[in-house]
Amino acid sequence: MPVGLGSAGLRKAAQDGDARAVYELASKAADGPANQRDPKLALRLFERAAVAGLAPAQFRVGNMFEKGIGTQRDLSLARIWYQRAAERGNAKAMHNLAVLHAEGAAGKPDYALATEWFRRAAELGVRDSQYNLAVLLGRGLGAPTDLAQSFVWFSVAAGQGDEDAGRKRDEVAQRLKAEDLAAAKGLAASWKPKTLDAASNEVTPPAKGWDPQPTAAAPKPSKQSRT
Repeated sequence: MPVGLGSAGLRKAAQDGDARAVYELASKAADGPANQRDPKLALRLFERAAVAGLAPAQFRVGNMFEKGIGTQRDLSLARIWYQRAAERGNAKAMHNLAVLHAEGAAGKPDYALATEWFRRAAELGVRDSQYNLAVLLGRGLGAPTDLAQSFVWFSVAAGQGDEDAGRKRDEVAQRLKAEDLAAAKGLAASWKPKTLDAASNEVTPPAKGWDPQPTAAAPKPSKQSRT
């Protein structure tokens, strides 16, 4: 580990096995200034934190294997690590896992699994998953065609600022019966995302940081005067 990577307290915590500290060091190696990045080291450190069960680290490992950062591109390993992170509640991993299934990373597209993982990510508020789920439901890929649900998810994605979703929503609306459209609009208007598990989606350092805080010097006892 390069001497200049992280503070002394952060390095000690990592060496003592704190997965959050290992993750932070990995992030510095992966995302720091361009002239200080070390993708291979970052991958090794992310893998240590991932093996310890840290879902955000599992996502990062999957992402590095998917993109071939610090290693050879390996979609099979990417899928394995995304799966582990997704099962622990990492929303980004759910979305990326769904994309790999939809694109046929395992050999041929598996739209049923793609639909399942897009839905789980969509329910947590991932806009791109909401859009992709709406597409699959509208086309009957991975699940029976459901134009009403397709409308709902396009509406929800549009509500988060996706202009393409807004146009697709309006196209689907023209294919729905009036009563079905009214019901779908009601579902879209009342939709709320499920609560995201913070620990599965972000890594937070200790409240007081990794390095020990300096302690105030104890006041010297006042000198007693003679009586």
